Amino acid sequence: MKKLLSIITALTVAASATSSLVSCKVITNEFKIEVPEFEQSLKYEFKDGQYKPKESYKNTEADVKKALDGITGNFASSLVADMINSLFFNANLSVTQNSKNIWQYLFRTDKEGVYADGQYRTAGLNSKQQDKINDYYSNVSKIASLLGLMQYSEWSNSQSTNVEEIKVAEAKKPITLSEETIKLVNESKMFESSNNQGITNVKIKSTPKLYEGKIGLAKKTTEGIEKSEEANNEPIKIDSYVSSYISKETNYSEKTAKETDPNDPTKGYGEYIAGTNLAVDFFSQLLISELQGSPEVPIQVKKVKEQSDISKENVKKQGLILNSENVAEKSKQPEFEYTEDEKGNKTPYAYGYSLVSLEPINLELTYNDNLDLKTGKPKPGNQNYIIDLTIEGLSAAFKPILGFTSYKNEKDEVVKDKSGIPYVGWRFMGYQFNSKNIIGYNEDGTQYTEKPNKKMAATNKKFNDFNISKFEFKKA
Repeated sequence: MKKLLSIITALTVAASATSSLVSCKVITNEFKIEVPEFEQSLKYEFKDGQYKPKESYKNTEADVKKALDGITGNFASSLVADMINSLFFNANLSVTQNSKNIWQYLFRTDKEGVYADGQYRTAGLNSKQQDKINDYYSNVSKIASLLGLMQYSEWSNSQSTNVEEIKVAEAKKPITLSEETIKLVNESKMFESSNNQGITNVKIKSTPKLYEGKIGLAKKTTEGIEKSEEANNEPIKIDSYVSSYISKETNYSEKTAKETDPNDPTKGYGEYIAGTNLAVDFFSQLLISELQGSPEVPIQVKKVKEQSDISKENVKKQGLILNSENVAEKSKQPEFEYTEDEKGNKTPYAYGYSLVSLEPINLELTYNDNLDLKTGKPKPGNQNYIIDLTIEGLSAAFKPILGFTSYKNEKDEVVKDKSGIPYVGWRFMGYQFNSKNIIGYNEDGTQYTEKPNKKMAATNKKFNDFNISKFEFKKA
């Protein structure tokens, strides 16, 4: 077993915490992101007709940062910023009711009047209306903000043992902080407007996992494809994902393979860092946590003369979740179509997403209670605190890619009997804290257009599955 590598990524993120909405100008601060553990080699080399991990290679800080950020360069950094913004959301510090509504919109759950941030929605209520506060908290099952967790804990701790136990329908209760922890957090003044930008370091204690994307090939021979599609007019079933993106069976060039020099990565297929080069491997991606399942669902592929009306409708519904329970209950698998012109050019019509839950993320935050907001440096008499917490509810979204094999000989000519075979692969597209929707789409797959106001981007309940399931707070 390989020894765990100790890696500090050179990744700096500017956090614009929602709790800092206390003036016309949003205050931001920078913090470092650390990833202490990663054990699998991210350097791949072309060997035996396909890319394989270079076992002798030890990852560098730059490798892990690059792989976590993905091909777009913002997967990990944007995710961490999202988590920080959610954790430190404070509705009480919003400048206006409008700005408060914007942020609360992201925490709105499917239950009317209940929000995932867990903070009191009791504006205008007085002490004689405690029953309404109790009713609100009896429906809270997930809490996404630290202040919300504090308020829920204070309410929960205040309940008399004689009071009938509050039941949370169809969900477990949120965790409850001890009186000692609540007191220490309050002493840190973490939720005061002048102290809400104290995060200086974020350590990802969970071990990232490399999703080594494979592809599902259709039938191996052109004859089999023609017989299946034209003679019987039946779609090809793809229910096994075992092939590498570049191999002798998929996308391969004898000329390029011959030019490959293991001692010179610039020649031929060369080497690459997994998850960072679409031209080399379209499907592998380093994820911040391990998948609870697989995005690779069975698909049917059909060659048609013209795209069908059903296909056109599904393509319009790009946000359809192909591995949802509703789809699984149907006997028919999702069906992708493709057409081919007289020159042999193929046009694929794939749609939807596969949404897979990730293992909980364990983070260690370093918070300083007295930073100079202009310089970011601690002031005299400052105190550092360590926040150890676990976050649940993160999902990874994968988009299906319908492609076709390509094989070229040493003369760089296409070998027809080894090319043009349909395949399906799953490309990682990003993270979300909502297990029912792809961000930006409704549950039926149509684009989400509802906006609380003209300043709000088109999105839907972004944090309603975000849940703090562990929280420890102590002086450093």
